[in-house]
Amino acid sequence: MKAQSKEYFKPCLRFKRREHPYDIGMPFSWWPGHYDRHFLNNLYERDTSEFDEFYHYHLAHFLKVNSGDEEPEFFRHVWDIVHDGIAKLIDDDDVSSKAKHHRTNKHKLHLRAFVSYLDSIDGFNARPSHIIIAEKDTMIARQQQQIADYQQQLEELNKLEVKQKIMIEEDHLPTLIHLLQQLIDQTLPSGRFFLKCDNTSPYYKMVSKYFSKGGSSISKETVKNYFGDKKKNIQPKTPIPKDKKLFKIVPVDPEP
Repeated sequence: MKAQSKEYFKPCLRFKRREHPYDIGMPFSWWPGHYDRHFLNNLYERDTSEFDEFYHYHLAHFLKVNSGDEEPEFFRHVWDIVHDGIAKLIDDDDVSSKAKHHRTNKHKLHLRAFVSYLDSIDGFNARPSHIIIAEKDTMIARQQQQIADYQQQLEELNKLEVKQKIMIEEDHLPTLIHLLQQLIDQTLPSGRFFLKCDNTSPYYKMVSKYFSKGGSSISKETVKNYFGDKKKNIQPKTPIPKDKKLFKIVPVDPEP
């Protein structure tokens, strides 16, 4: 363990009651040279929800008593202490002692959870370089896989693209919408709806994507305005003119 040249953690004052639960050490008789052990012993008592507050409590003390020093140094020191603590637990483990082995496993899990917390706040890459490089390599590999997945999805979507849209005779977009609205309302002999969808967005997106009006593109919002919401009693913003309602969809009579 590194020799302490600075005061990294707020200690418990001698012969006085502990001012704060996060203060390390004991009110009576504790060795400052064992500050790392006292830090870990206090950490064992902290819930995972306290990790951030516990870390920043001692960080604030470190910055206060060590003028000119910055957080990366404190972070690296804490990181070393916690990893040394895990190594020490592994070395001292006694599987023949049920109680000690259980306590060791409990402490290892707790320190590893704290390591995960430290990893999450290392915005200055203060951890050993091989860990940072390994994380970056993992991130790059994950991003490359995501890019490959996106490229495959794009290729599948491109297969659905059309070179030429279906052209609606000029001024007869409402006629097409009227036909779609009739289809939406059709029911089968069983009584179930022929088409079923919780909203109308697939219909107006389909028209915008695959149809053109007199050779010109049709905006999604233009088509959307022709659709309302019967469930919510919302009327269409753009009604269909009577002279554009040219066709009527009716069910055929069943054959005898």
